[in-house]
This record gives sequence, C-alpha cells and structure tokens, in this order.
Amino acid sequence: MPAEIDPATRADIAFYAAQGYSQAAIAEAAGVSRRTVRKYLDRTREVVEGSANPRATLCAILRDEYDWGQGERAPDGVDTGDLMSL
Repeated sequence: MPAEIDPATRADIAFYAAQGYSQAAIAEAAGVSRRTVRKYLDRTREVVEGSANPRATLCAILRDEYDWGQGERAPDGVDTGDLMSL
C-alpha cells in the first residue's frame, strides 16, 4: 500500500498525469515519491476502468469529489461537467 496522502494531493497526482507530466515531475510537484505516484495512478486507472461511467468518475477524481473509502464517484447531483472544461 502506498503511503497515505490527503485527497487533494491524490487529485493533484491524477491532474498532473492527465496533463502529461512524467511520474518524476508529478512526484516533485506533489511532494511525494515516484513509487507513491505510480501506485496511486495504478489505483486511479483501476477505478476509472472499472466504473460504469469512467468519464464522470475521472472528473470526480480530478475535482477531489471521489469517495475513495466508499468506492463510489461523487454523490448524486454533483455536476461532473465536461472533462475538457477542467
């Protein structure tokens, strides 16, 4: 299990990855190790790929609205908007 990090840092990791940053650059920007970045990106990929609505799930992760403890995306009624508008 990777080191526990706060939800905002986890969202930052996913955001930087979506922007095309390398794992080393993400680690430096987020203040965590490359191993932590890799493990959280792997977990994010698993969650998004396993979701019934991957786009909404990814938007929720990037906006720090995804409930990692529940394994659910943002609560009903939360507007995940258009991914390109983030």
